[in-house]
Amino acid sequence: MQKRIWIPFTIVLLLTACRQQSHPNDSQDTRISSDTVSQAMGARQASDSISPPSFQTMGKVVATQYADVKFEISLPVLRVMVHNGDRVRRGQLLAEQDATRQTNAVEQYQREIEQANLQMQDVIISQGYDPEHIGNVPQRVRHIAEVKSGLLLAQNKLAAARHELNTTRVTAPFDGIVANVTARAGQLAQVGDIVCRVISPQQMDVEFRIMEADLSRFAVGTRLQVVPVGDEQAVYDAKVTEVNPIVDEQGTVMLRAHVATPHQLFDGMHVTVSNVQ
Repeated sequence: MQKRIWIPFTIVLLLTACRQQSHPNDSQDTRISSDTVSQAMGARQASDSISPPSFQTMGKVVATQYADVKFEISLPVLRVMVHNGDRVRRGQLLAEQDATRQTNAVEQYQREIEQANLQMQDVIISQGYDPEHIGNVPQRVRHIAEVKSGLLLAQNKLAAARHELNTTRVTAPFDGIVANVTARAGQLAQVGDIVCRVISPQQMDVEFRIMEADLSRFAVGTRLQVVPVGDEQAVYDAKVTEVNPIVDEQGTVMLRAHVATPHQLFDGMHVTVSNVQ
């Protein structure tokens, strides 16, 4: 009878001991789980605070002010005074054609005007007026004298000859840099043949393409940084000025940005374009 009572009591003691040993382990597991959650939440908050990576793409410099200077008359080229890369001022002589015929024409019509003036004086005298006091001659009489003497015709011829003479001298339309010189001394230039291109170095834009998914990054006015591929130390500031509202077959959109101070940027130069964070 005593054995029956002892056995259950022993079992109760063992169960109690096991239950007491299990409590410390449960508490440790709870702490580990709490630490893991805290770390995960901290990592998530840190990732949320990181700004999106800067966007970078390739672009090309384009000159916004340039002019292809052309010959206006078919004549042999006498001289070309500029080379690629030369800086020129507005009105500076770039090339000159052989203007012997035009020069002779100007001189001829000047002599014709001198002769016409003498004939005009004779007409005025025949009308009873003194040509030395032309201000006293009535306008109607003066006009008749100019027509009869051929003075008006000679003056028109001289003006046309001088204009043609001026077209043989090609000048710079504005301050800039010379590029693409194609004219050569001795060649026969035709009407419309290009002498060279004059580019304004102060007016440069950058054209580049982006995916349509990135359009929100590049609204008009967005600040950009432009870096030439040949000189990574040179950084230029630019702002988006145009967004072409067409998506091509590749899903890209053409944008244009104006460079504030282009300095050494050349037309056609390749650059990297990135947005400013």
